Formats: sequence, C-alpha cells, structure tokens
Amino acid sequence: MQQVLYKNSALHKHQQGVTLIEVLVSIVLMAVIGLGAAYISGRTAVLHRDQNIHLHTVNQMRQQLENSDACGGKAIGAYDVQIQVAGTGVNLNCVVSEGAYTVVARDSTGAGVASSTSGGIKVNAATLAVKDDDTFVPVKVQMSP
Repeated sequence: MQQVLYKNSALHKHQQGVTLIEVLVSIVLMAVIGLGAAYISGRTAVLHRDQNIHLHTVNQMRQQLENSDACGGKAIGAYDVQIQVAGTGVNLNCVVSEGAYTVVARDSTGAGVASSTSGGIKVNAATLAVKDDDTFVPVKVQMSP
C-alpha cells in the first residue's frame, strides 16, 4: 500500500514537524503564563492573610482599650498583656501613664470656673503595643486613647 498525498508539492515535504514545534512553543508559553498567575495569586493570598491579622489585632486592641481595665486595672507602670487573635495569643506591652488636666466650665455669660482640684484632674491612660518579638502579627501596632 502506498500513501498518496492530497497535494504533491515540494513545499509540504519540507514542512513536516512544523506544527509540532508550534504546539510545543504554545505549551511553553502557556506554562510560563500559568506559573506567573500562580505566583501572583499566592502573593495576593499572603497579603490578604496579613491584612486580616492586622485588622483583627487592631479590633482586639480597641476592645481592650475601651474596657476600663486595659492593663488588668493595674496602677501606673508597664505590664505584659495577651490577647487572642484568630485563636493565637498575641503578646502586648501595656503602659499605664498618668496625665493631669484642668477642666474649665463656662456659663452663658462666658465666665469660666476652673476645677477646684489642685494640680488638675488626674487621668490614667493605657497604651498598647504589639511586642517586637511577636512573629504572628506582620505589622506592629501601637494604640493609645
């Protein structure tokens, strides 16, 4: 049995395997594009995870500061506090400091009456900061009222 070509020309004899090379080149190009897309989606997932951890940490710190016992109701000084973020303990530095404020009340005539407390009104405020050695939280946050 002899194979009969549809078009018996000299050009077709020299083009054998060209289609195979074109297919192989297109497969290589698609593989490069696929690897690039996989890399980009992986980086996006990591950034999304880090943003979620940061958001949960900030929310937990706000909640801790809104409570009257941000540092466990302790006196002026520096303390260690732990909060839970996504089921993981995050270590915080809690510094309680004192500030003195003078309160002035004004009546309808504009005359002011200063507070009668000598030295002003003393207010304790806590500052929370994620410890530098904490590796779970990607962005170190410091928060104070």
